[in-house]
Amino acid sequence: MNLNNKETIIKAITEMDIDLLNVVLDNDKAYMEVSKELFIETLSNEFESLKKQGVTKFDKVIKGVCNSSCSDCGGYTFLTKNNDYLDLLFKEENNEIVDLFRCSDFKNEENLIKKKCIYFRFRKDDNKNYNPSSNISLLQEQVEIAVKEFEKFENKITDIEEFVFWFKDNKKLYNSVKNFDWHYNFVWPFLSIYVTIENFNELVNNHNSAKKALAKFDDSTEKSMIDWLIKYENSGVGVSRGYEKTENWKKTNLILFKNGETFFETGGEIKLYKKVLIDVKKYKETIDFTDLYHKYFWEYEKKYSPTKELFEVYGDFEIELSEYLSARNLYPEILKKYNIKPKEKKSTTTANNV
Repeated sequence: MNLNNKETIIKAITEMDIDLLNVVLDNDKAYMEVSKELFIETLSNEFESLKKQGVTKFDKVIKGVCNSSCSDCGGYTFLTKNNDYLDLLFKEENNEIVDLFRCSDFKNEENLIKKKCIYFRFRKDDNKNYNPSSNISLLQEQVEIAVKEFEKFENKITDIEEFVFWFKDNKKLYNSVKNFDWHYNFVWPFLSIYVTIENFNELVNNHNSAKKALAKFDDSTEKSMIDWLIKYENSGVGVSRGYEKTENWKKTNLILFKNGETFFETGGEIKLYKKVLIDVKKYKETIDFTDLYHKYFWEYEKKYSPTKELFEVYGDFEIELSEYLSARNLYPEILKKYNIKPKEKKSTTTANNV
């Protein structure tokens, strides 16, 4: 077998045959500037995702060229039966394939129905010849130190104020790397911790407001309940993300750090921490308020959620009780009290175009 044979590479990709692709690609070359191993692993994950959907091969292979920066480079669109597509450029030197890379602006020789792009990308520190600047190296070192400092909280009980101190102590570092998320892998473990602890910082900062809100809670009538819910609808007093209450948290005052749900679903790899316990004894009223507010909000949200007829009149709704009440013309005096404007109806022109 000619290990640089273009037809063999096309065959391997078309049949989603990772083993064959592993044989035909050169161990010493970089593909999309990353090692062969990482390139193949990433492509394999994409193929496995397709196979779970019942797509086991690409049904069509259509020639094309890059329509932008690599206009001299040709390649192929690999199209599935569902019209999912992978646009790959083939870089050749001396009749050998020296690189494969995904193209974001690909022009085919014929018109195609292309629906969902099979998308993947790599970051700068994935590069096979990664050579960071002194500034990036310093930031990476600081990130690693910050993560190690946080990991000292594992398998122990930590007072929330000490927890928040880590957050404030690393604010400058966060501002330095927060825009690196799509460029470097090394920032993701740190970012996932930081944006989660931000919830704990709010839990502390909102404590006095939460105590006042709890003191004003009045469930004697529906009107008093509606007034209370609307008053705090967009106040930001509650904190419901970034933690999980332990089974007997009311007695122990302990909650668990939970960084998975507060971070991006797509992105870099992050470590999920499951044994970081925080003592919230001084600030538990913020959680009490959150629980109480959500309990009654969802009760009245269900009761007054928009009907089909209201959607036809008003169009889309935010998940806000005030909008639901306004559309139903209920409790207008309460809405006016909190300066909430009446829900606007769809214009006649918009309605006719729908």
